Amino acid sequence: MTPLQPIYFSIRNIQPFADMSTYPLEGVEGVDMTIADGHVVGMRLNDVRMLGRLDEICEKAGIETERCWRRVRGDADVINSRRAESAHGGGNR
Repeated sequence: MTPLQPIYFSIRNIQPFADMSTYPLEGVEGVDMTIADGHVVGMRLNDVRMLGRLDEICEKAGIETERCWRRVRGDADVINSRRAESAHGGGNR
């Protein structure tokens, strides 16, 4: 199967100039974790279809599943231009 586009999403905010590193997630090929200041702050899936296994991946990484899904859904809203208008801007213009 030909790989599709990779996807990266942040899981939590980090301080500017934080000490960052990446490592492959043990036991799950094609997943890289980003670490900053001792915390997992991001995840890269080598193929967007791996989102179908996100619950399993989060469990192996020790990350709260819903935290990741919130970030993925937020990114999808931006990509698909589904952000609603708000009092502070945003939305489709």
